[in-house]
Amino acid sequence: MIGIGIDIISIDRMAETIERSGDIFLRRVFTPAEIDSGRQCEHPAAFFAMAFAAKEAVFKALTLSWEQGIDLRHIEISRGEIGQPLVRISGHVERVAKEKGCGQIEISQSFEKNIAVAVAIAVELSK
Repeated sequence: MIGIGIDIISIDRMAETIERSGDIFLRRVFTPAEIDSGRQCEHPAAFFAMAFAAKEAVFKALTLSWEQGIDLRHIEISRGEIGQPLVRISGHVERVAKEKGCGQIEISQSFEKNIAVAVAIAVELSK
């Protein structure tokens, strides 16, 4: 294991941020695919809060820093065939992960009432 990260966020806070800054915030943090998915779901604020928490958990699992020029859109959260959360990294995040020997990143997400939480585990390349 390379690292583990966790993040928790208020769903109400995410809803307020989206209401206040709208598309500016969404386009700065989320990929077009994430924005489309979030807008199509029953609870958009919960979707975006869980996705944001997952991005932050990945950031922590890889021990990234803002000084590295990280763009959160290079950490994309989606769903697999049976609804499992998936992460796809690209750009500088992918380069840093490869430098650290990271072969994959596993994530788990959940929410309850007003809280969204995510955990990420950065796993070493298989030898």
